[in-house]
Amino acid sequence: MKGGNAAVELAEARVEAERLAGVQRIQAAIRAAVDVTASPFCDCGERIPDARRQAVPNCTRCFDCETFIERQSRRRA
Repeated sequence: MKGGNAAVELAEARVEAERLAGVQRIQAAIRAAVDVTASPFCDCGERIPDARRQAVPNCTRCFDCETFIERQSRRRA
């Protein structure tokens, strides 16, 4: 019956590979759903780096401006 165990393991490996492929398709769809109409520029006029736009989808400020705004908000609170 050892051959049966190998077949089960192979089937389980295929199911896992299909599951991972499905997860990757879903993640790609989510990334594609990011609002591409959002301006790549911050209020300060600087371009928001692509790495930031990917890490924080639909962000409207560069890191420096966002940090400044957050600090101002904490001071007021």
